Amino acid sequence: MNRKGVLFYTAILLLSVIGTSAYAGGAYTMTNATDDNQIVVFSRDDTGLLTKVDTISTGGKGSGGNIDPLASQGSLILVDADDIRHGWKHRYGNDREQLLLAVNAGSNDISVFRVDGDSISLSDRIGSGGSFPVSVTADANMVYVLNNGAPANITGFRLDRKGRLHAVPHSTRMLDAGSYGQVAFDPDGKFLAITDKANNRLLVYRVGKNGLPSDSPVVTPSSGAVPFGVDFDRKGHLLVVEAGANAVSSYDINGDGSLQVISASIPNGQIATCWIVVNRRGDIVTTNPGTNSLSAFHVRARTGEVTLLNGTAGAGNAPLDVDMSRHGRFAYAVDPVAGGVDMFRVENDGSLTALGTVDAGLAIYAQGMAVR
Repeated sequence: MNRKGVLFYTAILLLSVIGTSAYAGGAYTMTNATDDNQIVVFSRDDTGLLTKVDTISTGGKGSGGNIDPLASQGSLILVDADDIRHGWKHRYGNDREQLLLAVNAGSNDISVFRVDGDSISLSDRIGSGGSFPVSVTADANMVYVLNNGAPANITGFRLDRKGRLHAVPHSTRMLDAGSYGQVAFDPDGKFLAITDKANNRLLVYRVGKNGLPSDSPVVTPSSGAVPFGVDFDRKGHLLVVEAGANAVSSYDINGDGSLQVISASIPNGQIATCWIVVNRRGDIVTTNPGTNSLSAFHVRARTGEVTLLNGTAGAGNAPLDVDMSRHGRFAYAVDPVAGGVDMFRVENDGSLTALGTVDAGLAIYAQGMAVR
């Protein structure tokens, strides 16, 4: 074989290896059991199929209960351990060492795991700074936990590269009486957004360079009833899914933390639309357990405008927490009624192709979804 032939086949081999590594990864959910909350670990092949490989204790206790007992988004998240950053840089960067953060609502603490390929190991467990933690978010080395027990609050921690959390003095902010669904950093780490389901409000705290939130949030009425989960597109537009309106709204965050509506409550015709995720291309997936469905939307990066593609783009028994792989090619939803995780391929037009459901032996109170 001549030199050109060798170079050609070498290039093909490299592309094959790169393609496989780009699409392989893993996924995680929680049993949320009252006696021992555990992380269920899955490997993912390059076609998007998951295989259960392990179950590891968080060292804490879950809430138990009926379906969707945490009533939140972000109970389980992945953080990049190299630059310790959660957001677009983490989701679409090269594979690096990662950390997995989980809430233990029954024991009022949070657990941190180091991720090493298909295995994870517990590196820390610390009190959440309140009661009934339901959501956690991270940016750089800052972590904030939403405690939804009465009285509700958010509390901050610093995360080191060894996977240990350190409480930040004076970081706790008490929240008014309500029912809170998620706390989330914006991609630049300048704001913390919180959904208040009971009072149909969106709260935004400005975050200083010292990592501390402003003393009080800027409060904006939600475009639609029961704002539940949120995500941010690559341009930093805030996307909010509304369980009462069964719709998705988009917002700009102004410099003072106030919100400007871009798209107001774009409906999908489904029921109990509670969880949302968006990829870099602007493909949005919501889960709607009231109608056993998933919906596909799209957000325009330049304007933040949201359009509905298909209200019934996918089906499940009762799909709850949803997340996408970092390259955005696959979407996964924990489905406790089915006892496992529903798997989908996200097509170039934003539509979903079902890949089946992987059995995980989950009870009805399982919660959380994180994907790498």
